[in-house]
Amino acid sequence: MGGARIFVLHKKDLVRIGAIVIAGLVILIMALVLLLPRGGREYQQPAALARFVPGTYASTIILNDEPIHVRVTVSENEILSIYMTDMGEVQRTFYPLFEPRMRDLAEEILRYQTAHIDPSTDYPVTTGILQEAVRTALELAYAEMMVAP
Repeated sequence: MGGARIFVLHKKDLVRIGAIVIAGLVILIMALVLLLPRGGREYQQPAALARFVPGTYASTIILNDEPIHVRVTVSENEILSIYMTDMGEVQRTFYPLFEPRMRDLAEEILRYQTAHIDPSTDYPVTTGILQEAVRTALELAYAEMMVAP
């Protein structure tokens, strides 16, 4: 009644179970990587390189054949403000994510004081367009510094 039990395992069953376990682990790891918040990974610039010529610099985005200007105001050592101007009603209608994404992106850039960040977002194309416009404006501030005595 309390005798030994004998289990017979076939090689194909072991292989099948192993494959299922490995696939499950891969799916679990991928889910963790994709679902855990990234926390706004940033790429810090050295302090010696993060100097600007104070002023307001602009870059242009063309949406629906109309320009939108992204303006970045900097002091000698920091980014002070980032905002969009000249967005028309038609552009607001056809591109409703631009203004809220610009506010979120500006907040992150001002917090970390660099445009080289990996923002956590569900709208990577819109964010990429806006981020590139901010980088272009900041490059003008750097270029001015290289030219200025």
